[in-house]
Amino acid sequence: CRGVARALRPVCRPVCRLKARTAAVRPVLAAQYAGLPRGHTTARLFGAARPAAASVRSPAFGQQVRSPNPIRPKPGCSISVAIGAYKRGSTVVVCATLAGVEGATDIKSLMLDRPIAGEKGLVVGQLENGLRYVILPNKLPPQRFEAHLEIHAGSVDEKEDEQGVAHLVEHVTFLGSKRRENLLGTGARANAYTDFHHTVFHVHAPVINGATGGPMLPQVLEALEEIAFHPEFLPTRIEKERKAVMAEAQMMNTIEYRVDCQLLQYLHEENNLGYRFPIGKMDQVKTWPHETLRTFWNKWYFPGNATLYVVGDLDRDSEATRQLIIKTFGKLPAAREALPAPAANGNGHGNGAAAEAPAPLKQRHDVRPPVVHKHGHGPLAPGERPAEVKMFRHPLLQHFMLTLFCKLPIQPMSRMAHLRQLLMIRIMLSVFQFRINGRYMDANPSFLGIELDISDSGREGCAVSTLTITSVPSKWREATAVGIQEVRRLQRHGLTQGEFERYRHAILRDSAQMAEQANKIPSVDTLNFVMESLACGHTVMGHKDAHDAMVEVAHTITLEEINALARSMLSFASDYSREGELLEDAAAHPDLYAYLGPTRTTSIVVCLPAYVDASGDSISGGAPSGRNTALLGAAGHLDADQIDLAQLEEENKAREEFEVPEGAIKFDLTPEEIGEALADTSLEVEATTDVELPSELLPDEEVEALQARMQPRFVPLGGEGAAGPANPPPDAFSGITQRRLSNGIRINYRHTDNESKACLLRVIANGGRASEKLGAAPDGFGAVVVGTRTMSEAGTVGKWQREQVEAFCVANLINCALEADEENIILDFHFATGEEGLKRVFQLTHLFLTQPRWDELAMERAKQAFLTSTKSIQKSLERATAERIITSMLGSTERRFRDPTQEEVEALTLEGMRGAVMSLFHTHNLEVNIVGDFDENELESVLLKYLGTVPPPPPTLVAPILHYPSVFLNPPMETRHSTWHLQDSDERACAYIAGQAPCRWGPFGTNEPLGPHPDGDKFVPPPLIVPASAPADEKQRLTALRRRHPLYASCTLMLLTEIINSRLFTTVRDSLGLTYDVSFEVTMFDRVRTAWFSVHVTSHPDKIYEALNASVQVLREIGSPPGINRRELNRAKTTLLTRHESDLKDNVYWLGLMTHSQNDQVPHKTVLCLRDLKAVWEAATVEDIYDCYNNFNFSDENIFTCVGTSGKTAPPVPERILSPMAASLESDEDEWGLPPPGTGPNGQPLPNPMALFTAMMAAAQAMKLQGAVKQVKEGQQQQQQEGSQQQQQQ
Repeated sequence: CRGVARALRPVCRPVCRLKARTAAVRPVLAAQYAGLPRGHTTARLFGAARPAAASVRSPAFGQQVRSPNPIRPKPGCSISVAIGAYKRGSTVVVCATLAGVEGATDIKSLMLDRPIAGEKGLVVGQLENGLRYVILPNKLPPQRFEAHLEIHAGSVDEKEDEQGVAHLVEHVTFLGSKRRENLLGTGARANAYTDFHHTVFHVHAPVINGATGGPMLPQVLEALEEIAFHPEFLPTRIEKERKAVMAEAQMMNTIEYRVDCQLLQYLHEENNLGYRFPIGKMDQVKTWPHETLRTFWNKWYFPGNATLYVVGDLDRDSEATRQLIIKTFGKLPAAREALPAPAANGNGHGNGAAAEAPAPLKQRHDVRPPVVHKHGHGPLAPGERPAEVKMFRHPLLQHFMLTLFCKLPIQPMSRMAHLRQLLMIRIMLSVFQFRINGRYMDANPSFLGIELDISDSGREGCAVSTLTITSVPSKWREATAVGIQEVRRLQRHGLTQGEFERYRHAILRDSAQMAEQANKIPSVDTLNFVMESLACGHTVMGHKDAHDAMVEVAHTITLEEINALARSMLSFASDYSREGELLEDAAAHPDLYAYLGPTRTTSIVVCLPAYVDASGDSISGGAPSGRNTALLGAAGHLDADQIDLAQLEEENKAREEFEVPEGAIKFDLTPEEIGEALADTSLEVEATTDVELPSELLPDEEVEALQARMQPRFVPLGGEGAAGPANPPPDAFSGITQRRLSNGIRINYRHTDNESKACLLRVIANGGRASEKLGAAPDGFGAVVVGTRTMSEAGTVGKWQREQVEAFCVANLINCALEADEENIILDFHFATGEEGLKRVFQLTHLFLTQPRWDELAMERAKQAFLTSTKSIQKSLERATAERIITSMLGSTERRFRDPTQEEVEALTLEGMRGAVMSLFHTHNLEVNIVGDFDENELESVLLKYLGTVPPPPPTLVAPILHYPSVFLNPPMETRHSTWHLQDSDERACAYIAGQAPCRWGPFGTNEPLGPHPDGDKFVPPPLIVPASAPADEKQRLTALRRRHPLYASCTLMLLTEIINSRLFTTVRDSLGLTYDVSFEVTMFDRVRTAWFSVHVTSHPDKIYEALNASVQVLREIGSPPGINRRELNRAKTTLLTRHESDLKDNVYWLGLMTHSQNDQVPHKTVLCLRDLKAVWEAATVEDIYDCYNNFNFSDENIFTCVGTSGKTAPPVPERILSPMAASLESDEDEWGLPPPGTGPNGQPLPNPMALFTAMMAAAQAMKLQGAVKQVKEGQQQQQQEGSQQQQQQ
């Protein structure tokens, strides 16, 4: 105690006398330590130990208890008290810790057992009727919110004869809601989807109704309430959505989706998740009576089985939002179970008392989804054998893909120990991927990809560990060996100390960035995170709280603990077929394994091509690697008839029916061979050696020498000697700052707080395919794009090895992507700005521009990637159809818009590609764009230091980039309108419509190279309103002023695109039910002076030609009276303006706005013109849209079409691909007995010309055109009568 007093004396003297203070401390300490666990007492601390007391009787239970034992010193230690004191004002805080005793409190254990802190702003509650609600304020995007209503019922809840009913009910309830329709035109977007475990209706809306000015939240909640709990189930709506679901199934029936279904089916073959796919079975969907839908809805759509999520920048606080939820949903009655019919008594009457008893309330399942899993841990069941290898062969598969699964129970994230384990798993996975990247670069790799993942899945109700190995078929054994070797290396030898520390530091830095961005995450992402967390049973944490907790647990992790976790979690892949041996080893050495002990594989799936060529390589197209669960929700799905296990087995047997391609050999790989490769004991591994991490890539002394020699500085934007300041101020409207370095590099930068302490950097060089020579040569066609891929594959600069550069990027949170397109070479960085982040990324950029590594092995990998892509085109229905229409439209000699051929790729050499690429990476051809959270003075300093010291090339070495126009061909009609067929087991179809379009920049009607804008920088924002009373010449002047603006062409093209897409959806998808997916887009460029439009539509082969003709007719009808109306235009404006306002919170969007704003080859794009982007959209008139539309030509002689179908046999092709009906609507009355389009019998405008087309299309399918005309005329007469009655009533 005297020691305590001496320690406290400097702090306590000003407050009180020492003796009094010490006397006060003593009883407090005594009281604290009197209750220590393990029978300790405080007697020894303050004097002699108490004599042992006799046993006493507990008054509560009357049992004998022993008195506490005196404290004992730890062996080799002496008992001590550690004192800490802090004075603030008149308050003294004292902390005393007893140390050196046996059984002392384990502070680490106490911390890890502590519950994690939940998100403070999250409000979770439940109404009296059982409906749950979740409210969370979120500031991004501003003035907008998300409202999602989750019904806890999905495809896994369907009976055997209900497969697909959950999805169809979702369609009918959502699209049949009138209140949902009322959301159109308000700036809100609504949609719905069905998954295994739930159905979700979601609305993304502004806070204020754009049409009425009223609050949107009440309107949105009322719409969701009607959608879920007051559907009408009209027969017409049910039939329409039945047709839509079947079209959706056809759209998603791709080889990629079939692979995902195979993986999921074998992963969950013991429960309904493997057999109840959300799209359902089409033979059932076709035949259900309407009552089946209502029965399913009545069973599952009740308040107690629903959760409402409201997240966003709300116009009221959480309590007011809660009250609004109560007002809207609280009036719904609680649902009760149906009681069985009462049993009759002896008099033939039921029991009256029992009949009066209320039925129990309906409850949601405690466990979602309601399935039982077979987990891959714990003791083996009697007779349990290693997981069997399942095979899926298909002629359209290109690669060998092996996937090992291990299902484990989800560990709810509720305590600090759980967060600590998550951090260890993240470190372990990061190290594994780093090592795989190293194996990929060692030599010509045997694998295309090896991925390890461990993640929770709320939709599946389990955690899944996955190892996926992908390779070309001929190298499957070598690729499998690499994957198993690296898993074994990590499982047996663990991480190195350097790997552990490096990745722990990187993950903590990443966590710190996320914490800084707590208010910068979009509401939809936040809501999805909350929904998934609650589905998994996790505590929803705020990003700042999560980071603080992560930091707290990070430093308690030891290398031994993380290696024990790796030994447990990875044994499912490292020790296949040795499951029993590992369990025995864990029992003998429990300290070497983590909490679950050894894990084991629960399923193995191999997807492989049915045929290969003589060399063992695939002859088919490709499918993605791994389990892509995003494809499986019912927003577009496969016909479940094709994913039934028995049917798939029959399909595998039916492969013999396929016409075997010439020279193809059946790929006869057996499950036994795969099992042997996985269990190969000869694949011994040694511990890895650590990589030396460079602290910097470019020494300061080297940079200082460059600065002394080159004297970098900023010069006027026009170049050295031009007028104007060298440091102009930021643009007042956009905030963009522009600079030009003395070596010629142009700089655009803008500070934003969209992503705290993070930046995007883009280095862009004019060139791309447009700069390539034609023909096969060492530096011929493909030299730029394949050369750029070669640089990316090499992945290193200067004297450093790739592993060192990768480790440098990991430690500094730098992500880099390099690619080339038709116009440019683009180098993008995303990086953290803290801890000298700007300096680090610009060191890397400097070396990339001056000392990139060109490597022969990297070239071979790049070539192989392009050859694989080229070979896969003809086995992809969509890609091959698009390739055919480009060829018929532009010819085979126009190569800028397609990949190089095999001959061209093989002719390229490393030196040829190096010369082609590096000739574009000269300082006069570079523009650098930076956007993010940075210090502007620091940025300008590193720009001078690292970019200003990039040497400019001698003038004689700078070759001009040649420009040549694209020529649209005029081929014969059979080439212009073509078809083709892909042999496959499943029937699908897609069609493209394409043709020439106006360019993005410059006046309509010209494709010539552009010079400076005629108005220079003197153009003014267009007036938003042109008074109707203005004189004609004034209107003409204002119209000309608006159309001279540099953004006029781009903005009107975007508005026209929105209008056409809306009409395509309404007519082809919704009214006619010919497709589930149809879209119009214009492909535009900044430097290449060409553009084209395309319509992509998918359907069943029996309907694809009808869908094609309907889409063509929509394009043509826009030019017919009454044409586009103001409401359509205003809706398109609202969509684009809303999207623009939202995207301004995204740094990627700002990067796109800034790119080329100092590019001499894009002279009309300047920072000044960006000022008027909103004004040009808002000022656009219907006449402007037609000015744009008139630059398209949608006639048979000017458009190109290509229809691609797949199946065992090609469907019949109509005599004319474009039916005469399209021409009929453009002909006069003599031929068809119909008036000109848009007019009635007396030449008066029709009230709705789309009704005529819709009726004619429906009648044409039954060859009853006269009935169609009669139907429309009767409708007109009825409308006229109703109109007259309304006028009389008024």
